[in-house]
Amino acid sequence: MDRLLLNIRKGRGVALRGMAIGIAVAMTAACAPGFRDVPRTPSRALATPSSGGVAGRIGAAARQHPGRSGFAVLDGNREAFVDRIALADFARETLDVQYYIWSADTAGLLLADHLVKAADRGVRVRCLIDDVNFKKRDSSTASLAAHPNIEVRIFNPHRHRSQRTLEFLTRFGTLNRRMHNKVMVMDNACAIIGGRNIADQYFGMNEDYNNRDLDIAAAGPIVRQVSATFDEFWNSESSIPIEAFVRKTPDMDDFRRQLATTRSRIQPEHCPFPVQQDVADLRRRIDEIMGRMVWARGEVLHDTYASMRGEDPDGTMNRRLHAEIAAAKRDVRVEAAYFVPREPAIETLGELGRRGVKVRVLTNALVGNDVVAAQAGYSKRRSEVIRAGVELRELRPDAPAMLSQVSPQARNSRAALHTKAFVVDGETSFVGSFNLDPRSADINSEFGILVRSPAFAKQVEAFLDQGARPENSYHVTLDERGRTVWQTEVDGATRIWSRDPETTWSRRLTNRVLMLLPLEDQL
Repeated sequence: MDRLLLNIRKGRGVALRGMAIGIAVAMTAACAPGFRDVPRTPSRALATPSSGGVAGRIGAAARQHPGRSGFAVLDGNREAFVDRIALADFARETLDVQYYIWSADTAGLLLADHLVKAADRGVRVRCLIDDVNFKKRDSSTASLAAHPNIEVRIFNPHRHRSQRTLEFLTRFGTLNRRMHNKVMVMDNACAIIGGRNIADQYFGMNEDYNNRDLDIAAAGPIVRQVSATFDEFWNSESSIPIEAFVRKTPDMDDFRRQLATTRSRIQPEHCPFPVQQDVADLRRRIDEIMGRMVWARGEVLHDTYASMRGEDPDGTMNRRLHAEIAAAKRDVRVEAAYFVPREPAIETLGELGRRGVKVRVLTNALVGNDVVAAQAGYSKRRSEVIRAGVELRELRPDAPAMLSQVSPQARNSRAALHTKAFVVDGETSFVGSFNLDPRSADINSEFGILVRSPAFAKQVEAFLDQGARPENSYHVTLDERGRTVWQTEVDGATRIWSRDPETTWSRRLTNRVLMLLPLEDQL
């Protein structure tokens, strides 16, 4: 919903914006804007990664591959969550976490509990969370941050905490720019980056829908680059300490009460794995990741903080990603949750087709997309993409590749797509937070890692190929009259649709109406 609001509220083409702004100005003028003045001390990642424990073992492995970093795919829901717990539980000095969404559900509460346990051991914990979905949690989060080793900052927050929608309309240019990064770093030695936020639907725990997504674990020198981008946003003027949002700075009594409440709200039955992780099992998991790490040359790609403010037009990653795909010689495999190509991208896809480069794209179907506005932008371009020669596929809501990884109470949930990854020519891989849409290109900050390695590309390709299989996706083509057709295999038989599969008439109508609105630059 929040992304949808961001998508449709630019106002151009929205008839009631002027009236809404007038109301918003009147209401917000009556409120006391701004935050409390609280101390905000700059801090940095460790200059030298920890030499003991898991971090020390990772450092020893990295020294055997000078000039290279280690990368491993984390594709399963259970693995992706347990690996984050492992980073928290094995941290000795620092934990830095940066997320667009951190929900107060089972996944969010459970991981927060492990961060507290790390802080109890003396680990410095820094949490940077975007404000877009951070609602009605100022007091509870500030209480947890009363721990002397925990610091929480909220990125680009609304000043009027109870009038968010109205303030959004009056400060659209500022509040529309969101921090979409997803990063977790342990002891400046190991990082998890990719598409997952911290919420039930990213780890197979949601009863309604669950996301297919992809993360990678990174070790070695590249982790210092990851930490540098975290520090850039952490120390920016847009990152406000959580204590600024409450009337009184909480104390340790508040912390203890809130911690008890947090732990009481964790629902173990929602987890597709034991809530209490055995230390030996976590160590084996770390060993397994290290055993299949590919040591190669990688590069952090990210939008600078200055580029978000319009002060550094060359500090964005969009052009670089476009150039990597445009340079393909043999094939391109893409998986993108929100695929909204503009004219230059359509032209590039057509040129690739004329050169004989095979391009395959897997994206969301209308039935699975949580942002219908983004689906509308894609639907407008879908026939052009197909005519450009792209093999276009959409994720099925019953995809076994996804639903085989959910907890028992989520067996009837639908599958959706949230991955942001591609492989070019079986050699260059990208995994991160960047959707192939205008919002990622021009508005939000994004983050990802580019790896040049055929061995690592095989790991990513295996994941991408799984999602594109007939039992997991619809193949979208055009018939002889230019009409869209969806085809898939169901119980060994071919099934064909002439309209968006498994959708209600109301959802299709909403999609068509949004296709008529001039929203493309916000999608």
